[in-house]
Amino acid sequence: MSMLNTLRSELTKALTLRSVQATLLAAVVVPPLLAFCSGLAFDPTRTASGGFPIESHGFETAGFGQPIIILFAALVVGTEYLDAQIRTTLTATPSRGRIIGAKLLITALLSTVVAALSTTAAVVLKHAALGDRGLNLDQFTTSMAWNLLGVIINYGLLSLIAASATLIMRNYIATIAVLVPLVLGLTISLVGAIPSLKFLPDLAGIQLLTAYPGVGLLEPIPGAFAMTAWALGLGTIGWWLFHARDVGAN
Repeated sequence: MSMLNTLRSELTKALTLRSVQATLLAAVVVPPLLAFCSGLAFDPTRTASGGFPIESHGFETAGFGQPIIILFAALVVGTEYLDAQIRTTLTATPSRGRIIGAKLLITALLSTVVAALSTTAAVVLKHAALGDRGLNLDQFTTSMAWNLLGVIINYGLLSLIAASATLIMRNYIATIAVLVPLVLGLTISLVGAIPSLKFLPDLAGIQLLTAYPGVGLLEPIPGAFAMTAWALGLGTIGWWLFHARDVGAN
């Protein structure tokens, strides 16, 4: 079986799982819906002057998609461990490297597509809901395009981190239990007291989503490199373990 066939097989398996379908739908729908509601409820009198740039509207909801991306990546990699379906996969495709490469590539690809769709919709809907206080489509700026690219990179790297963690633990519930509390704000509430937390995977690239001034976080480009290092490191460990141990063992 060629790599192309393996990619097609892994994509088909991923997209035919009801849990994955529901997760992808939620990842596309939730941030735009929250952005639209936020736009309708926006009160400029309660926002400090210059405290929230108009170009940032819509991007603030990207963080709500992160837990869903973690769930999606964990399901894609971890579902086959539930009833030893991974053994069937290895029978059909004995090359373990090809299987993992395909799973990681499909996970990252779908996550970046979700990021592009959900964030674009969130920004458009937020500014539409803001009315005169928002921007028209022809007023969208280059900085907003770069911000969109940042969200795409963040989602792609986060999905690889979650997928690799699932490979290591062979349990998608464990991945969710570890990573989801982090992206929901556990570490950002502590980074002021423990500055080194800014290098953790959830905080390293958080400013790729939207700006968090005054918190002491990494800037977007260093943050992207830090997230990439986490993805490469965990991916390498997961790859090695998948090759080295009995996939049927728990």
